[in-house]
Amino acid sequence: MGRVTKKKKSQAPSLETFLKPAAGVALAMLIYYFMQGLSKEIPRIDVNDALALREVFFGEGAAQKDYAVLCHPEAKDGSVGIPVSSVFQDSFDDGSAPADYVLMDCEHILPESGKSIYDKFKLNKKKRPTVFVSGKVGPPKQVPEKHLKTGAMLTKLLKQMLEPHAAKIEKTKDLKEKCLNKEVCGLLLKGGKPEPYVKHAVANLLGTYPSVQFASIDSTVLFLTNLEEYLPEYTAGEHRFVVFKKVSGGLSAGD
Repeated sequence: MGRVTKKKKSQAPSLETFLKPAAGVALAMLIYYFMQGLSKEIPRIDVNDALALREVFFGEGAAQKDYAVLCHPEAKDGSVGIPVSSVFQDSFDDGSAPADYVLMDCEHILPESGKSIYDKFKLNKKKRPTVFVSGKVGPPKQVPEKHLKTGAMLTKLLKQMLEPHAAKIEKTKDLKEKCLNKEVCGLLLKGGKPEPYVKHAVANLLGTYPSVQFASIDSTVLFLTNLEEYLPEYTAGEHRFVVFKKVSGGLSAGD
């Protein structure tokens, strides 16, 4: 008969086995909160400074900047105050959008109108976070809620709104208003779908010549009445680029 093998008693895992993963999770959480604390502080606009407000609202002054503004009440009586929206903070920390991020107490009553900033610019305070874009781009315009789900979504919208881009010409009125009435306009007449190198070239021009208005038109579907005879002849698949300079006066949309 063979020997009966004695089963070895299984030992319970040591407490250290559980502690190591737990310690790793705790360390990761500490690092996360530490990094959160390192986020740069977003400057606050002094609502009692009329010149600063006009700069933010309308882009007046030498700065000529665009602003992303979060309506955020100022802490009073030494209290900590409510935290800044994580969406706004994440977009600010990203730093790639062409805007200055600031906080503003939109409950402030403007002396000249007797209205709060919310009421003056028709901002819906029930939509949180309440964020608007203003400055060089124009007076305050509220950012829709659908773009405020993440910091990345807000950053993407700000880039679309504020980065220079070529105006799209779809009718004669567009051509006159968006191109021919400008001091200088560079017009790309597309002979088909633009190749990547064409898009890259236009993007470079937009960045290099910010004072020039650039526009594009699809020559496969639109014909420039009274202008085609002065332009290089249309060939399918080939793009044309012309520059217009206004000599005097302007063109009305009905001309």
